[in-house]
Amino acid sequence: MKIDKSTSQADLEKLYAAVVKREFLRGTPLNVKAFLRYAVLFLLFPGMILGFYVGLAVTAAFCGVLLTLVLTDNTHWGMTATLSWIGLGLIPTTFITINTWRSAARTRALRMLDREPLPGTSAAKATIPAHMPLKWRPKKVEGNTIRIANATVKAEQDGVYAFLLSIKNYSGTRLVTDGPAGMCLVQRVGNKGEELQALLLYRLKAGAHELLWTLHGDEAPQTTLSRLN
Repeated sequence: MKIDKSTSQADLEKLYAAVVKREFLRGTPLNVKAFLRYAVLFLLFPGMILGFYVGLAVTAAFCGVLLTLVLTDNTHWGMTATLSWIGLGLIPTTFITINTWRSAARTRALRMLDREPLPGTSAAKATIPAHMPLKWRPKKVEGNTIRIANATVKAEQDGVYAFLLSIKNYSGTRLVTDGPAGMCLVQRVGNKGEELQALLLYRLKAGAHELLWTLHGDEAPQTTLSRLN
């Protein structure tokens, strides 16, 4: 879908809802390919929910007990221990399944919210960026350097606004937005060493809004923010 000044709010709302639904389905157990490996891991190795090394120790202890039962010809108790182990694995698997659903639903609800305008900030002082250069400011967080860029933009009316974030010579570091509330990432194109383009949709109420992005790294690449509609 091409987004420009003539794109209607109805089309943007449909696109926004479709992107949020796509992300929601990817983040739930319905995404069988991604979720199955976690389900199998905790089903067969329930101790892993306590951490890798603790889980490894618990699994090793169980294998020792099971091997002892087999070598002493206590196959009945060995079968009972195996079934109990699998039953125990259902507990973390069920917990992970429910927690995954709740997390995905919570994120979806946040994305469908409308962002409130900045209190005490005049919309007249905000900008409507056709092509706005962004500057990355360094910040130390727990001994690591991150870069922060922000822009104060104007929403003339309540609605969905599309922005294109273009980063020249992208180094491959992690790009983070300012939380899921009232925004979604439609698409990002570009690999390390190339220009990265991220298409973002925001649900904004009329007024001035501050948008913020974070790069995990000490580089400050040339970046441009463009408003498409």
